[in-house]
Amino acid sequence: MIPGNLQQFQTSFRMVESTLIGFPSPAALKSEIFPGVRLGADPSIGRHCIIYGNVFIGDRFRCGNDVLIRSETALGDDVTLCTGTCIDMDVVIGNNVTVREDVWIPRFTRIGDNVEVGAGVRLVGEPEFSSSSLVTDRAIVLGEGCVIGKKAIIAPGVSIGVGAVVDEGAVVTSDIPANPERAKGN
Repeated sequence: MIPGNLQQFQTSFRMVESTLIGFPSPAALKSEIFPGVRLGADPSIGRHCIIYGNVFIGDRFRCGNDVLIRSETALGDDVTLCTGTCIDMDVVIGNNVTVREDVWIPRFTRIGDNVEVGAGVRLVGEPEFSSSSLVTDRAIVLGEGCVIGKKAIIAPGVSIGVGAVVDEGAVVTSDIPANPERAKGN
């Protein structure tokens, strides 16, 4: 069954059981205004996914099972989120991005176009009790065309340059310049 506000996508929309779209954030529950979800053309969404309200998703979105997307998040066109991906609030993901299985993307992260994030990658965010100015200053940025190898760990505030490659299992604690750098961890 397709929710009423998504009827316009009925011919191309694929959603399987136990998925919630437009789930209200705690702030939205206290508000009289509830922002919905803007879902682009031709999406495919797996089982047991939760997509909070106030989320923008571009065209040709592909989503595995057990994916969580929190509010105030924007995903570009041709984004693929594999099973077990969790995206915290206020995240921006560009076009043609693939995020493999079991990846955590913390609040305020910015991911450029044409990025590949390997399975089991951990982008480490600040604790919730940090002051908001500190948190936004320490946001993680993945530059356009970069590749993050599986099970790599990226520390808070790290920027990965355009076209850079982070090796599998690397622990990155400082910025990586643009291509042709290959980061083994630091």
